[in-house]
Amino acid sequence: MSDPHAEVLGAIQRDLVALYDLEDSPAVAPFLCEAADVAAAGGDPSRGEVLLVHDDGEHVDVGLYVAPAALELLATAGDLLAPGRFDAWCLAAEGVSHFCYLSFRHTGGDSVTQLELEIQAEVDKYAAALLAGGPELLAGYGVGLFLARSRDLRRRLFVEQELLDAPGSAEHDRYLHATSVAAEYTGGLERTFVRRGDREGLVRELRRYYRAGRTAKLGRR
Repeated sequence: MSDPHAEVLGAIQRDLVALYDLEDSPAVAPFLCEAADVAAAGGDPSRGEVLLVHDDGEHVDVGLYVAPAALELLATAGDLLAPGRFDAWCLAAEGVSHFCYLSFRHTGGDSVTQLELEIQAEVDKYAAALLAGGPELLAGYGVGLFLARSRDLRRRLFVEQELLDAPGSAEHDRYLHATSVAAEYTGGLERTFVRRGDREGLVRELRRYYRAGRTAKLGRR
């Protein structure tokens, strides 16, 4: 994995670490792998993003693959919300989200399910893209633009999304469930915090949710 690619993913990781006030989050760069590694492990690199996890009961080995084409695009300057660029960013952000959340839960001595990883990734993509403009988004343009950005992101992430797996498969059902939970949760964030322009309250709630236990997170429907 070339350095520009690692820097793209490292920048996304820094944003998530700052957003969630994470401590001891290992840098993602040493864990990046190639398509051949994914295929050798029985994964499918054509998905564009794959987190490889091997847990032997004592040690957890992790590898993250993100399609080079997506990282090439993100290595150039551009608007995050531009159509093609946003799709590439979502691939990269999902992979980094999975890596960070798995590391966070493992450091705390807790296990994590694939469903939890997917739910958190959907929330992370919404939150990171919404807050990417920084406080200046509110200071310069007011609540209206903040709310419009939130609505646009929720439409793209939860209404217009296309699932890769066949309907009826376990993977399809899991992604559908994750999208449903994340859509409902972020809708609540929009109503409670975004409409009022309460950026600080939004971040506090996002940090609380990140640390919520499995029952609380999955039960929030």
